[in-house]
Amino acid sequence: MADLQWKKKYAVGVASIDDEHQEMFAAVRALEAAMNRKADAAEMGELLKTLAAATVRHFADEEAVMREAKYPGIGLHAANHQRLLEKIDAFVARHVQNTAALNVHALNFLRDWLVIHVENDDARLGEWLKDRAREQAPDPKKAPALDRSA
Repeated sequence: MADLQWKKKYAVGVASIDDEHQEMFAAVRALEAAMNRKADAAEMGELLKTLAAATVRHFADEEAVMREAKYPGIGLHAANHQRLLEKIDAFVARHVQNTAALNVHALNFLRDWLVIHVENDDARLGEWLKDRAREQAPDPKKAPALDRSA
């Protein structure tokens, strides 16, 4: 598997969201590293719970940003969040019940979902927020002239 690294192109332009995305990338990398070194079930479970907690926190924060900004795509975006949370909950439940260890397919799903979601859904959110900020910025041509004599 290629190394899952945060890239500047993933940034949406909201520091808190970008920081949380980087935390999620790090959590998936930690899971991958543990799997590669054949970590025991207890460690894998803790890492999976760390990813789940970071994901829940991030989605709540991101959805709060969307609500505050009145983002028109919030319904679909939040539904995509909910589907991933259900999938992660299922991974955790199966792990806890020892019915299925986290495997390469599950890890690939998490990696792919994270990158695709950030590159698509979150990129659209970032562009919308940037456009909205530009629309709300005062027109410099209409701003009062600065007093340069002071």
